[in-house]
Amino acid sequence: MVSKVSNEFTSIGCNRVPQVAAWGKDGMVAFGAYNYVALYYPEVYILKKDRNIAIISGSVDSTARVWKLTKDKKWVNSAILESHGGSVNTIGVTRAKSITVDKDLIVTGSADGAIKVWERSIDDDVNALSYLPESKISMLACGSTDKRISLYIQKDGVVNKLSYNHFIPSLTLQGHENWIRSLSFATYTTLPSSNGSITSSTSDSTIQEKYKLKDGDLLLASASQDKYVRLWRVSYNGEVSGSFDNEEVTNGKSKEKKTLLMGHDDWVYSVCWQPPTTIVDKEGNARYHQPMSILTSSSDKSMMIWKPDQETGVWVNLVRVGEIGGYALGFFGGLFGPKGNYILAHGHTGAFHLWKNLSSDHDWQPQISISGCFNSVQDITWDPTFKYLVSVSLDQTTRLFAPWIRQLKIDQTEDVQVSEKQNSIVTTWHEIGRPQIHGYDIQCIAFVNQWRFVSGADEKAIFDAPKTFVQSLSKLLGEEVSGELESRPLGANLPPLGLSNKAIFNYDVEKLSTPSEDDELLIRRQTFTETLTTPSSLKILEKPPFEEQLLQNTLWPEIDKLYGHGYELISVGASHDGKYVACACKATTPEDAIIRLYNTMTWKELSNGSLKSHSLTVTKIRFSHNDKLILSVSRDRTWSLFEKCEENEATPYKLISKNKAHARIIWDCSWSHDDLLFATASRDKTIKIWNREATSYSQDQNQWHCITTLKFNDAVTAIDFAPRFIDEK
Repeated sequence: MVSKVSNEFTSIGCNRVPQVAAWGKDGMVAFGAYNYVALYYPEVYILKKDRNIAIISGSVDSTARVWKLTKDKKWVNSAILESHGGSVNTIGVTRAKSITVDKDLIVTGSADGAIKVWERSIDDDVNALSYLPESKISMLACGSTDKRISLYIQKDGVVNKLSYNHFIPSLTLQGHENWIRSLSFATYTTLPSSNGSITSSTSDSTIQEKYKLKDGDLLLASASQDKYVRLWRVSYNGEVSGSFDNEEVTNGKSKEKKTLLMGHDDWVYSVCWQPPTTIVDKEGNARYHQPMSILTSSSDKSMMIWKPDQETGVWVNLVRVGEIGGYALGFFGGLFGPKGNYILAHGHTGAFHLWKNLSSDHDWQPQISISGCFNSVQDITWDPTFKYLVSVSLDQTTRLFAPWIRQLKIDQTEDVQVSEKQNSIVTTWHEIGRPQIHGYDIQCIAFVNQWRFVSGADEKAIFDAPKTFVQSLSKLLGEEVSGELESRPLGANLPPLGLSNKAIFNYDVEKLSTPSEDDELLIRRQTFTETLTTPSSLKILEKPPFEEQLLQNTLWPEIDKLYGHGYELISVGASHDGKYVACACKATTPEDAIIRLYNTMTWKELSNGSLKSHSLTVTKIRFSHNDKLILSVSRDRTWSLFEKCEENEATPYKLISKNKAHARIIWDCSWSHDDLLFATASRDKTIKIWNREATSYSQDQNQWHCITTLKFNDAVTAIDFAPRFIDEK
């Protein structure tokens, strides 16, 4: 009988590059995550009908790929666009005026300096490029490092294989003083009145009069590293003429005029128009209406929504969201939701920041979103009670994930995908803590008990859970969690210029509540590399925290460090009774490849606790469940077994067996739940299962034999036994 396995939770960070995410009309967000295209639904999502959509992605492998959703709900790579000689940095797709599309144009821009146009004869619901007003001539806008925007038009507007993909230069728009980072087209529209005629709102009338706009004019928004956003109008008069404010530019097909948006204090990475809506006139004809609303994101840690003033027509930023101070860095991209009531940003930490407009008065409130590591995850482990999961990564963070169990009403707007009935119990997984956010690339982690763990890097630190975390976990799980609370600190703080999380107790909170003049001066001097925990932030969580809270308010205090190793830790293990911690560092000689044992009561190395066997880096250390054996594997392709010495506490473990088990480095090992078997995984594409001839642990019977070898197509980097039998097997 084959056991069924399903994906319960996936966590991955967004790539830290500009505009690596897109929000589709069906509510799905696609974003780049390492070399994957990840999919995410920020809103409640109930699938009602089949979707006919496609995703186009570009990569540093010099290709663009088209992804299609099949009838059996699987995404497949339907086409590979190969022609560039450098990274594909930007992608544009035509958006037709009609709902149905006969042919699409895909445009790819690359680091090789080339722009290529591809024709695709499949009906897709996609958007990006635009047509010249009142014509079927495609227009392409390109921004680059030369600070100029180049406009290209389709030659003669002839649709055939010879000329459809032939674009010629039309206009060059100058004004930006630094690299162009983002471009976004929109088509100006007016609303139909109740009698079917064309009308416009007060703000639309004002902007229409001020900028001499007419229905069908193209509006191009451009964002630059000069901190400014510019709006350009492109209109069609049968010949090309243009104006730079009052300066005319003519070339025979269109004219343009600009508007300058000032408000950001740093590079503007992205600009996008609010998606058009579909409206129905009196005759029942459907047409698009383009709201006059622009979203910009910047390195100054903010996103802004710009709209024209109803009286003057001047573009003003009506909404500003983001962070002021703190540890958060800037945003790489911002997106409008399909209905315009959500905005989404991604930034330097790989997480998404989500806001929802709760009213017509621009009351934008933060919402729960997703997060994940933005660099390689080196190790993960469950706490001893299996209530939460912790990961460590080369992004220099320790992240803690746990389920959020609550009663969900179907009319609630929560950031989960649901199809359950009203008032059902829903469980979703979220990052609820970030105990460690600074220092070095973290390589390994091991729990000493439910509330304490050791993380290994260039610094070897021990962290203990604060009181607020224990209470928050209990609240999110909806159950009582055992743990001594009164003696625990309330939280942790990273002091200015410090590298260690300092515990915060009740008397510290009282001091923070009434700061002195020196304290207030210190608060004003906080930089982005420091975190300041305030009394208001030390509260019990009733829902998963936002990214800004994870960065500052969920730290665990550091209680001690491990000393003795000369290089960064690569592996760490802890005994199940919590008495010992074993760790090993990066090594190229037998002298550095020793395993050191530490007493968890004093955090001092045992005088006779060095375990010598390997000659190169020890990659994994595992205690058996009864703590009688320690298993270690190494880059020297061997595994070693150390047995507990019951009669000699000064020398707790000794070497009893060693085997050169694989042809390449051994990455991982694991004990079965009953300690009768262990497994080793290697770069040689095999997993080997080992058992002992006898079940007793006498010194005379220390021979372990390989009973089976599992072969794979690729290197095996991680393994683990289930904690119990599955179907009595």
